[in-house]
This record gives sequence, structure tokens and C-alpha cells, in this order.
Amino acid sequence: MKGTISNISVAGMLRLLCNYEKTGIFHIESNLINGAVEIYEGNIIDIFGPRVDKKESLIALLSNIKEGTFYFEEKEIEKNKPLDICIEDVILESGRYLYENFKDTNIINDFLLPENEVLKICSLPAGKILKIKFLDDEWNLMVKFSGNNNIINAIKESGIEETKADFILYGLLASGLLRRTRFKIPEIAKILREELGNIGVAIVDTSFMKLKIDKTIMGMKEFLSLLNEIENSIAEIIGKTKAKAIIEKIWEATK
Repeated sequence: MKGTISNISVAGMLRLLCNYEKTGIFHIESNLINGAVEIYEGNIIDIFGPRVDKKESLIALLSNIKEGTFYFEEKEIEKNKPLDICIEDVILESGRYLYENFKDTNIINDFLLPENEVLKICSLPAGKILKIKFLDDEWNLMVKFSGNNNIINAIKESGIEETKADFILYGLLASGLLRRTRFKIPEIAKILREELGNIGVAIVDTSFMKLKIDKTIMGMKEFLSLLNEIENSIAEIIGKTKAKAIIEKIWEATK
């Protein structure tokens, strides 16, 4: 799957690939920075980037949210010992880096949710272990979200300056530690009808049935599987380039 950096969080996508235990190479390409992350069954086993230190390279790659593209190459790679890196922890660090270097800009605005969005702390799947070093403001803002508090009220109750809170919130959302109480599902069938007519709707319906996904309770994991299935199906009809453009349009509609 391919995405545009200005539209989709690189950090969030890498986290999903790790959480869903994918194996392959995650590429980040732009005029500013290039690199790749090797993943084996959800574990980061190597990082190629602009720094000597691998963790610092990953932070630099995740902090590039201005321009460029990223894509995941699902392939067999040699199994190696995982690096001692918790993806959620590194994403939080990238948020700190962005605040320290770009707090006077609007660099993260496209990744922020509306201030009336209600958020909650995510639960962990069985066996999941997190090794995260929180700063006090990060923790104090996160615990303000119980599933009943919206963003504007949580920031106000935390007492954290608004700009700093926005960057912290970006890190907490990209790392998956906070999420919407309800995942916004775009009107996929409507988008495919606009692009491909009735055959687009048929592809959507067939993909739902093939993957046995319940539309009423679809989460992010099922959504990603559905997009992969739809992209592969329409690529056979209109080609990979046009198929990727349609998938990106669906991604944009989730905002």
C-alpha cells in the first residue's frame, strides 16, 4: 500500500504494520529524507536512514511529515534479532522533535482532529508489552481522555499550553495510545461508484463478502484488509497507478 506523506501519518502506518505483524520493507521517500524500515512479523529488525544511530534515524524518518510518499513492500526477508525499539515510544519521541523544531509552524495541522472529537485511551491486545518513557505533560494529557471528554475540554483541564498540547496529541494519536471513540468509515461504495460505476459497487460488496467483514463493527484492521482487497481487484481493471489514486481518495475521506 502506498500513501502520500501530506495526507497520511507515516508514523501511524508504520505502527499498524508492526501491530498486524507484517513482514517486509517500509519505504519513505522525499526530497528531504529517504530511508527504509525492515519488519519481520511485526518486529523492527533494521533501519536505513540519515543517522548513524538507528533509533535516531527512525525518529528523523517519522518526523518528515511535510512531503513525499511511503509504501510497504510485503516480502520475505531474513529473520534477525529485533532491535530494542518500541514503535509507540519512538513515535512519541518524534512528536517531541517536531514540537522542539516546528512549534511556530502549522506543520501538524493536517493530522489534528476537530476539537470536538471524543477520544479514549486504547486497550492493549493480549500479550502486548509496551516500553514507553512518558514525559509528565504527555501522561497528564492522555489520562484526561476517558471516552467522554472531547479534545478542547481535555486540553483545558490539563492546563497544558495549546500549541504544545497539539503536538503531544499528534504523538499520542499516531502512536495509537489514543483513538476516536468511533472510527469514521468513509462511503466506500459511493466513491467507487463515482470512479467506476456499478462495477465499483460490485467490487466493494464482493470484497466485504470475501473477507467476511461486518460493516457495522469494522475497525482499522478490517478497514486496511478491505482496502488491500479492493486495490488488488480494481488494479486488474484500471491498472495499479489509477487503483492507488482511488485508494488514496478513500483514505482522504476518513478524515
